[in-house]
Amino acid sequence: MEQLTSSLKSALRALVAPAFAIAVASVIGTVIIAALGRNPWTVYATLLQGGLSGWPNLSVTLQMTTPLLFTGLSVAIAFRSGLWNLGVEGQMLIGALFAGIAGYALPELPMLIHLPLCLIAGCLGGLLWGAIPGLLRVYLGVNELVVCLMLNPIALLITGYISTRALKAPGPTNKLPDVAMSATLPSFSIFSQLNAGILLGLLLCVVFVVFNGRTVRGFMWKLIGLNPRFAHYGGINVQSNALAVMLVSGAVAGLAGAEQVLGQYHAFYDNFSPGYGFEGVAVAMLAGFSPVGVIFAAFLFGTLNGGSAVLQMTTGLSKDFVQVLQFTVVLVLAAQFTFRRARVQKPTSAPDLTAQES
Repeated sequence: MEQLTSSLKSALRALVAPAFAIAVASVIGTVIIAALGRNPWTVYATLLQGGLSGWPNLSVTLQMTTPLLFTGLSVAIAFRSGLWNLGVEGQMLIGALFAGIAGYALPELPMLIHLPLCLIAGCLGGLLWGAIPGLLRVYLGVNELVVCLMLNPIALLITGYISTRALKAPGPTNKLPDVAMSATLPSFSIFSQLNAGILLGLLLCVVFVVFNGRTVRGFMWKLIGLNPRFAHYGGINVQSNALAVMLVSGAVAGLAGAEQVLGQYHAFYDNFSPGYGFEGVAVAMLAGFSPVGVIFAAFLFGTLNGGSAVLQMTTGLSKDFVQVLQFTVVLVLAAQFTFRRARVQKPTSAPDLTAQES
């Protein structure tokens, strides 16, 4: 009974920060709406109805939720081990490129073989791009946040060159050739591009719930995030485990790109992402970097994104209003995180992941 009470208290404490951030964003949004001469209740009701009412709208919401499941989980995996993977956008692009090439370049294969190979190719692309900041952070002590941010535009330029010049499909559109039918994820709706990728995203979240809570490796990764020096002296190989975290995080981000290519667009298109990698950071923060929380946070953001188009069509209010709400949530959560860390920790140098294991 005491254990159950303790678990409930922990769960409630975990909900305080995101609930406060959502409340602040709602209040600020209400002020903006009122300043524009609109009725806040009407705007919010239209936004939610546009994202949730009826299967056509709901399928669009779930479609927009799908990539955020992968990108949010990718950020959460890294942060839990004390690493800031802000290169999810670039890793997603490289993963999408690898999946797109595998989707059309491999010889004709049965779907049971071709589709998994393309998904693996997407994982591999994201993993390789995530290995760059991982190796530099672990072995040279280079700040992974800076490297990740620099690699994002590089990934965009590389994939843009390949899709507009090196491997461009015939025609005016900057894209690779279409993937084979045997490499496409099954579709779930005629009203949107919702596909089986959402099941894969949900499955990955469940897998990491079990991994984090039930495996020794999951506990080791958490311990590295809490105190890498203590983990080192406790016998954990901090270098290899931190690198593994970045590789896994990159692989999950690569799957986000693979889902876009194999499930939504059926080809790699230049600059296809509206910023799913950066939005994944907001999802992970709102989720408290919990895999279960990622599911709910991704659905909330998917609902807002899905309802924004309906909001703009019916009320004339720009769908950029939704981005204002999302940015406000991120700012409030970031402020809470900074104050909390400053209160419980003394000023110290960055965690030393470059120390040699004894």
